[in-house]
Amino acid sequence: MDKATFLEILGKYNQGNASAQEIDMLESYYKLFEVEDNVLEGIELGGKQQLKQEILAGINLQLPAPIKLKFWQNSKWLSVAAVLLVFFSVGVFLLKEETPQMVVVKSKPTVVSITPGSNQAILTLADGSTIGLNDASEGVIVAQAGLVVTRNGDGKIAYQSNDELVPTINTVATPRGGQYQLVLDDGTKVWLNAQSSIKFPTRFAGATRTVAITGEVYFEVAKNKSMPFQVRTPNQQIEVLGTHFNVNTYTDEITEKTTLIEGSVKVAKMVKGVADMGLAKLLKPGQEASLNATTSPIAIDDADTEAAVSWKNGYFKFDKADIQTVMRQISRWYDVDVKYVGQMRIKNSGRSFSFGLT
Repeated sequence: MDKATFLEILGKYNQGNASAQEIDMLESYYKLFEVEDNVLEGIELGGKQQLKQEILAGINLQLPAPIKLKFWQNSKWLSVAAVLLVFFSVGVFLLKEETPQMVVVKSKPTVVSITPGSNQAILTLADGSTIGLNDASEGVIVAQAGLVVTRNGDGKIAYQSNDELVPTINTVATPRGGQYQLVLDDGTKVWLNAQSSIKFPTRFAGATRTVAITGEVYFEVAKNKSMPFQVRTPNQQIEVLGTHFNVNTYTDEITEKTTLIEGSVKVAKMVKGVADMGLAKLLKPGQEASLNATTSPIAIDDADTEAAVSWKNGYFKFDKADIQTVMRQISRWYDVDVKYVGQMRIKNSGRSFSFGLT
């Protein structure tokens, strides 16, 4: 391509009159910026950078206005919308990256059935028997001496017991692509994200209300000043009286994060299975505690609470996230495997964005 042709296409591009073939050519030049010497002959480095910005301006002009995508369960459009959502989001993420070296992803479009998360979970009783909660009918699903577990119309399960019940441990676990809600015996509301679990007693007795979790779980804890609520993960213990907070303890993330929405919580690191309360940190609403298992101190920072609980409210919100962080969440929610081929040259974009889940 000679210089005159290049500038002609650039002008058409910025006016929105370029053909699809011309757009592809020009966008490729922007991404790689491997324009032949004879095309850019006589243009200084600063001029080349300005030219890149002009091409990018053209790209922005031709991008469609943001569209909020929603998924309807059992809809024939569900798989199509999911595929478009994943590739559109990642495509914009890559396109907007402003690193010196651009990564061009070349692939042939493949249509696959990718469905978003839905109400899926397994309830494991103390005797080891299991109940598939997504298949369970509405009404009573467990009736034992002193214990009743019911499933309501929207799929949520609730525990009710009497004071004579000897507490036993139950577990609710979600697979990749699943989520679930339950109400514990004390009235505490629990939301499980994909690939998460909670172990809890059928009745809270004793000095504390203690549960153990993996993955990501959101709590709205029923107030009981005489019986603190404790959440245990492999690396930390969180103690509350009555509050709303989110805990992210996925093993493929670098840190465990506890984000406080309202109330107060105390976060302590687990050392050989015992909480080190001497180094515990007290969180205020809007703060987040981060704990890396390989380091000793718990870090306290201001939190983007909307981003922390966006999964519970039906969408993803990423705050200055890198592509690996984005794809880990997509992988869990849509139950897909992500493979990176070649050298990863894209660094943290420093950008924030969001899109709908359901």
